[in-house]
Amino acid sequence: MADRWYRQPETFIALSALVVSLSAVVVGVYEATLQREHDRAEVWPNVELAVFTRPNGAVLYLDNTGIGPAIVKQVVVTLDGRPVPNWSEAINGLVGREVHFSRTTVLNHGLRAGDRVTLIELPNDAMPSPFWDSIARIGMTVCYASVFGESWTLSAAHVGQLLVWRQTDHCGPQPSNTQF
Repeated sequence: MADRWYRQPETFIALSALVVSLSAVVVGVYEATLQREHDRAEVWPNVELAVFTRPNGAVLYLDNTGIGPAIVKQVVVTLDGRPVPNWSEAINGLVGREVHFSRTTVLNHGLRAGDRVTLIELPNDAMPSPFWDSIARIGMTVCYASVFGESWTLSAAHVGQLLVWRQTDHCGPQPSNTQF
């Protein structure tokens, strides 16, 4: 009587080869997942908002302190909780009169790791008084993405105070008629 197929040495060799092959596939998938996570961490952007006073005025910066580029997808600025269309409306509303100051737009710009962009620069005669209480009336939200399309929102309900980051599925569209 012939040995059954499952008792043949070739069967054990074939099953061993199958187990080794499946193990190699599982390990390969696991390593690819780890590599993907590592690659994402290698290009993680971290955008921060900073306000500084200087002898000649004040400045509001947007910094990328992460290790990868950040693509600014949406910027919303509020004054007393109400959205404003541009920096002029925000600062003139804050000061109570028309003032002249420097400003930069960052929407749809890429910020390389280590980049700092001056959003607004207020000369002394354009600074509200008292400065820190007044500037806290401005709020700002910046939604930005990594090169892998992962998105985060940076929120400052009151500029110059607590910053809050939150990962999000995507950045919404920029509100119409705004220039930031």
